[in-house]
Amino acid sequence: MKTEGLETGKGGFYTSFASAEYKNDVTPGKDLYVRMNLGKTMYELTAENGMEASFTAYGFVNIFIDGEKILAAGPYSFASNISKVWDYIDIPLNISPDFVDKISGDQSLLETNQDIWVFQQMFQDSSIHKKYAAFAFALLSSGSHKLRVEFGLGESGAQEPGAIVCSAEVNVSAEGADIEAMIKNLPKHMRPLEESEKGKFIVSNNPFIAGINELSASMELPQPPKYYNMKWCQATSCDYDSGYLEFYVSIDNIPVTAWSAKLHDADYTERKNFDFVILPKTDDGLGTYEAAFNNSDLFKSENSIVYALLDMLYGGHLSTGKHELRIKVYSQQCVPLNTDYEFQNDYFEKWPAIAESKIEFIVSEEGLNALTESSCTKKLSHADGDWVEADNILKRTNTNGPEFEIIDVATQTEWKVITNAFGIILYRECKADVIYKSGYGCRIQKRLGVRSDYLGDGTYGSPYFTERIEFSYGPSLLNSMHLPIPFAKTR
Repeated sequence: MKTEGLETGKGGFYTSFASAEYKNDVTPGKDLYVRMNLGKTMYELTAENGMEASFTAYGFVNIFIDGEKILAAGPYSFASNISKVWDYIDIPLNISPDFVDKISGDQSLLETNQDIWVFQQMFQDSSIHKKYAAFAFALLSSGSHKLRVEFGLGESGAQEPGAIVCSAEVNVSAEGADIEAMIKNLPKHMRPLEESEKGKFIVSNNPFIAGINELSASMELPQPPKYYNMKWCQATSCDYDSGYLEFYVSIDNIPVTAWSAKLHDADYTERKNFDFVILPKTDDGLGTYEAAFNNSDLFKSENSIVYALLDMLYGGHLSTGKHELRIKVYSQQCVPLNTDYEFQNDYFEKWPAIAESKIEFIVSEEGLNALTESSCTKKLSHADGDWVEADNILKRTNTNGPEFEIIDVATQTEWKVITNAFGIILYRECKADVIYKSGYGCRIQKRLGVRSDYLGDGTYGSPYFTERIEFSYGPSLLNSMHLPIPFAKTR
């Protein structure tokens, strides 16, 4: 029998496909599967646990190493040919590339339609075994570890299982050779670099005190960017004369910003060193592409690290004391550019970095005061006449609820009249700069659309914004039209 020797609700681990020889001890470098003895069909268990039962069941897989949950995957959809028939389920955890090739070339190796689940898992980008490999490689260092897998069921649209219906545990003993074997089993784009291939960031000040000095960095790579994209290439070919490097910056494991740098010609195929600024001593030039800190081939137009860090500092989101700033660079072949993208630290922890650096980032009262005093922020310039009333009306506008406060509004001193195809006046419009305060801090949003509807007889209604004030933008989304400023400079 498929589940002979397994208690109901318990699972067994095995190291060769479709085997019934269960293991108590395994090594991380070998193929590894877990068979869950459900005892009843998924359809029956769903109904038994008080959940809505249909022809389709929704499964979840939780994986723990030494008691720490490293992976929560699902929901996975099981059609009726599995959910209403089979009382066990096989889950692939670690699969060697040669076995994947064999299955791809000869699907007759699959025993039953229950194996459809295993087959699908082997070739999906979001498959459990690909996710497991990344975490297991990072956590299964030399020594003995406890691996636990849970299988649960939930309802359609659920984010977590409504009930855990089966679990399994096994001892994992890792030695140096096993880790090397596991590296070979990793998906190509997850395999770590050799030491000779790893780059580094050389920073101007470490420790660094914000507001006292400028923090700049030089990224030095042993090979040009193209080398790394070619090494991890997932496409048929990556032999191009342009390509991307992916960057991620965090502070205390909180995301600060992430961006893609597109490089062309020699910058991509030959160049190995790139200089850039992480945080200037002053915000002079903020909002202009000509600013010195924007002068790097690693940025399209503006330096997103500078905008984000200034926003966090001005907004009081970095307490006084020591912080850990980390910067990483990746190949575009390693960080998936798809809808699974998540701007979270644990997302970027999964991929092998080309280079990374930790910087002791110090926030002091002296530095914050110096940063504020040196800020080039100026009060908005207001026009006279009817524009004063327009500014005041817009200043009293709150189109986004109570989460923010408009501090000041300054409209441009020119209206553009808009007519229809017959020359009939519809409305007039202009632009306005807005200073507002939100949960993130104080900011200026430039050139928001303003409209005044035509009422007839040469008169117009009260002005109103036609664009949303982006008070909910996090620091990583700021740009030259949406700038962080110190509140003290707005009065």
